[in-house]
Amino acid sequence: MRNTVPTLSAVPQQRTPQPVPAVDPLESALLSAFNAGEPCDAEGNPIVEIVAAAPSYELLAEKVADRLATDMPKFAAQMDRAVFVAHVAAGLRSVAHPLCPDGRLWCTGNPASHADPREHVHRGHEIAMHGAYGFDVMAFHLLQWNDNEVELAFVGMGDWPDLNVDQVDELIEDMAVHLDRLRKARAQMAALRTGAAL
Repeated sequence: MRNTVPTLSAVPQQRTPQPVPAVDPLESALLSAFNAGEPCDAEGNPIVEIVAAAPSYELLAEKVADRLATDMPKFAAQMDRAVFVAHVAAGLRSVAHPLCPDGRLWCTGNPASHADPREHVHRGHEIAMHGAYGFDVMAFHLLQWNDNEVELAFVGMGDWPDLNVDQVDELIEDMAVHLDRLRKARAQMAALRTGAAL
């Protein structure tokens, strides 16, 4: 009988378990909300589309708030949802446009509005309804002249479009969503007034 020495490949390998990195639950919620339902490329990486429309930032912020409510209910119960959504949307928006030189996170940072050193006009991103009933309907945005109180600028176009029943149904449905957006803008105005937000 021949005495054989087991080769290295025959000896069962023991692997040292790798430490699992700590996951920040807020970061996890942001990433999962961002990647939820997004198309992926061949390597499985999400395909990111940059969308310029203001409601897209609000919608993503709402998804983050929903995910936090699911994953971290105690934390979500303590936060003011409208202010949280406004902060997240402002943060997302801040990477898509120039920053306001006066540090207002909600301001679009339009260079033309800040060109005159004697007068800075701060404008928030425009929020409007778009559908079969029309485009840029009931548009509004936050507005501030220098350090004056933040106001809501509201567009009244004066148009009178003729709508059929289906278009009226769509308008009614969108108006409910738009009313929530208006309430959130009001909550953001109140937070800016009290100094709870920038």
